[in-house]
Amino acid sequence: MANKQKVYDSDFPVRDKAAVLVGCTAQDIANFVERALKEFGISREQLSVIHFLDAAAVEKMTVNQLREVLLDDSPNVSRILNKMVDKGLVRKERQVDDQRIVHISLTEKGRHLHAQADAKIIGHNVKLTPEECETLIELLMKI
Repeated sequence: MANKQKVYDSDFPVRDKAAVLVGCTAQDIANFVERALKEFGISREQLSVIHFLDAAAVEKMTVNQLREVLLDDSPNVSRILNKMVDKGLVRKERQVDDQRIVHISLTEKGRHLHAQADAKIIGHNVKLTPEECETLIELLMKI
């Protein structure tokens, strides 16, 4: 965990201080999520895949569609998906008429894990009021 108080108390220019504090906070949140996900045996990237598949308006997505919606445009999507197939969280199916196209769908195990992981993570490390959250969102959108 970063010592944000040191940054706050420093004589950095205010814009630099703000940027460093945003970075420290992002790292703190990432660390919190990674620790919480250890009990489920998945990574943040795998949770992102599960989230997008569970929230999709369609039952299946192609690997390329999934790549387009992921926040982290990881070149390792195929590797991540293969690990998730091994864990029984997603299914991969090749398209019959074009074997290059692979469809991904979430299994019931993946859907259940998504609900459990979200319950463990969502809102548990943000100590702001709803109004403060709205203000923070507006400010972050300006960066």
